[in-house]
Amino acid sequence: MLFQHSKDRLVAISDGVFAVVLTIMVLDIKIPTGALSLTATRTLLQEVFTYLISFAVVAQYWQYHQELFGPGIQVPPSLYLLNMGYLSLLCLLPFVTGWLKNSQTSRYAAVTFAVVIALVDLCQLLMFKLIIRANLRPDQTLANHDHEEYRSAKVMVVISGLYLLVSLTYPRLLLLVIFAGLIFRAGTTWLLRRMTATT
Repeated sequence: MLFQHSKDRLVAISDGVFAVVLTIMVLDIKIPTGALSLTATRTLLQEVFTYLISFAVVAQYWQYHQELFGPGIQVPPSLYLLNMGYLSLLCLLPFVTGWLKNSQTSRYAAVTFAVVIALVDLCQLLMFKLIIRANLRPDQTLANHDHEEYRSAKVMVVISGLYLLVSLTYPRLLLLVIFAGLIFRAGTTWLLRRMTATT
C-alpha cells in the first residue's frame, strides 16, 4: 500500500500541540516590576494559581492521550479527524485561561472555560470509544488497566458537567472545584489501582 495514515505523525503533531499549549499559558503571567504591594502580590498569586490549575488540566489530557496510542493499537481513520478537533479545542485553553485569569468574577469567562473543558472531555471519551471499537474483538473484554482508563474518561465527562454547573452559579469557585476534581480523579485512580493490585 502506497498511501496510508501514519500513527507516528499523529502522535508527533499531538505532542507538539500539547507542548505549545503548556508553554503559551505561562507567557500570559505578567512579570512584576518594582516593589510588590499587597494587591499586586495577591493578583500575581491568583495568576500563578490559575496557570497551575490549567497546566494540571492539560497535563492530565496529555496523560490520557498517550494512553490512546500505545504500541500495536490500530487507529481508525475517523480518529485522525476527531483528534484534530480535540487538539483545536485544547488550543483554546490558553485563551480561556487568560480570560479567566483577567476576570475571576466573570460568569462568561468561567462558563467558557468550563465549556471548553467539557468539549475536550467529550472528544477524549469518543476517542477512547473509537479505539476500543477498532481494537477489541467481540470475544475479548477490556483488560483491568484499559477498563480503568475508559472509566476515568467517562468520569471526567461527568465531572466537567459539575464544572459547568459551578461556572453558572458560583463562577468565583470554579478553579477551586477544578482543583478538587483533579485531586478526586487522581485519588480514585490511585485507590482503584491499589485495590486491583491486592486482589
